[in-house]
Amino acid sequence: MSATLQNINLSPLPPTASTLLRTSMKESRVIMPIIASDMVVSRGICIISEFMGFDGNLPHLFQTCGPYAISQLAIALDLWISGSRTKSSVVSATQLSLGSLVVGCLAPMVIDKNMDQIGAELQIRCASFGIFSTLAYSLVARQWPEEFDRAATIAQFRKVPIAEAYRHVCGEPIRQTAAKLAQGWNLTRELTIALAGPTGWDLTPTERVIISATQVATLAAQSCATSIEPWPYIAECDTVEEMALIQVFGMRAKHVSAALEKKLDLLRAA
Repeated sequence: MSATLQNINLSPLPPTASTLLRTSMKESRVIMPIIASDMVVSRGICIISEFMGFDGNLPHLFQTCGPYAISQLAIALDLWISGSRTKSSVVSATQLSLGSLVVGCLAPMVIDKNMDQIGAELQIRCASFGIFSTLAYSLVARQWPEEFDRAATIAQFRKVPIAEAYRHVCGEPIRQTAAKLAQGWNLTRELTIALAGPTGWDLTPTERVIISATQVATLAAQSCATSIEPWPYIAECDTVEEMALIQVFGMRAKHVSAALEKKLDLLRAA
């Protein structure tokens, strides 16, 4: 492993995520002003929530979905924003960032189609998990740009997944590296699982539902060439019904991707 990866001198968390993680995320009167003061994060929450069919008004979202779920979405978006600004000579910023939002918008749609009863809080948690599940590449690239670009170059040359090349270059899976970021930043349990992968966790039934939904969303995003790499989910797509579901959501992923692209420049310019 390279010396850079051995010496974990983490980049600081972006301000909103850092403040939220130091605060009790259960009181709207404390959390709402923190999020509202960050125009980019609050606008991102509005965009994601409207894709999910919610009113993008922040007070209404807090009342409907609860402060903890909205806080997790804010943390995920704040880190997505910082990761989407990653500069790579091999992988475009759009490739590193767009897939995360597409998966984040699709995952709640998947559970909405497959559960008899689905609460607003769970949908927002699923969106946060979906965004974070595909952030490992951009956040690792931000933290260790030279190692990531070396792996991406090898992957491009050999026509292999970045994850395979990264393991060869750095001596560990990219998810293991991402887990170090999650632990160093003291992220919430769900966001840590999303970034590091599900292996080794005693997952709750709700977490399994979120993971299964995010699997479908990730595969759908890949099917329209939006997401860079797969995430190591538990189940495999091996039935006709599952493949049909992926195909349906793959078409929806194209629509979501096209709609998001129109909003990303406005969001980054905020």
